[in-house]
Amino acid sequence: MSDSARARFLHVANGTCTTNIIEAAAIPGTRSIWADPLYEGPVPAGLSDEELIDVRGRYLAGPADDPFVEPVNDLRGWRRTIEAHDSYDELVLWFEHDLFDQLNLIQILSWIRSRLPAGKSVSLVCIGSFPGHPGFKGLGELSPDELASLFETRRPVRDAEYILAAHAWQSFREPRPEPLDNLRHSDTIALPYLAPALERFLQEYPSTIDGLSRSERRLLRLADRGPIGVADAFPRMHDDEAVYYITDCSLAALVGTLSRTSPSLLTIAPGAHVDGASLQGTVTLTDAGREVLAGRRDRVACGLDRWLGGVHLQDGIAIWRWDDDQRRMTRR
Repeated sequence: MSDSARARFLHVANGTCTTNIIEAAAIPGTRSIWADPLYEGPVPAGLSDEELIDVRGRYLAGPADDPFVEPVNDLRGWRRTIEAHDSYDELVLWFEHDLFDQLNLIQILSWIRSRLPAGKSVSLVCIGSFPGHPGFKGLGELSPDELASLFETRRPVRDAEYILAAHAWQSFREPRPEPLDNLRHSDTIALPYLAPALERFLQEYPSTIDGLSRSERRLLRLADRGPIGVADAFPRMHDDEAVYYITDCSLAALVGTLSRTSPSLLTIAPGAHVDGASLQGTVTLTDAGREVLAGRRDRVACGLDRWLGGVHLQDGIAIWRWDDDQRRMTRR
């Protein structure tokens, strides 16, 4: 019997789509996920892990009158599964190259370094392409046999990866974006997909041109062609994207934000229901939205209150912006 056949594995993946394929592939072991959309909402520095769970849980739950017990239980449950290290011999992490995954990867590597015994085996599968899949987007598009072929390619997580992940996680949570901006220009070869993902994250800051984030601009341009169903817009949000993935919940939040600016940049059809569980409804670009797209109005002037990692962008203070020509952050 091979060592792999005798070992007890815990597979922690980027979402249930991947864990379902792991199960279908009959890869031995138990399965869990680690899948927090960290590119949206507060991830401030200076908090304990338990305090951060509370902050993230409240954000993920939505409006203040919604219960946040379920998101908090999910975040705690993912951690408890890994902390029960006596129940498995090897922890196998399954992630990919996009921003969603790279942020979760640096968080989980930082977290497990201080939680697991030093001798516990931790391995990683992390890819950005796969033969026969041009325009590869992620593990979820692979067949069970294709995913199973990756299992034997997993490799042990090394000190260099833990160290870089800890540095990146700390930089991501800083109240200013310069540490993250500087990090992507440093040696990140230990996590080869990290630097492109971080640059894509910085493109979610308001642009120096029109104040729109890249995702906001994409959504407004889709609506500029005529009223569009939110469910129809969802897959189109990933057009021309190499390292960015927006979840349905994030798109719902984006639609809501742009409909509540002053003036509104989008309107939602009366009676439409738009949330992360049901992307039903149609959005229409307003005149103000067209002015912003044309560069005649600054989106920031329409109201802004947004967290990007540890940075809180608010009205009334100098705003950090992304300069696409210079490919760097600036403040004004």
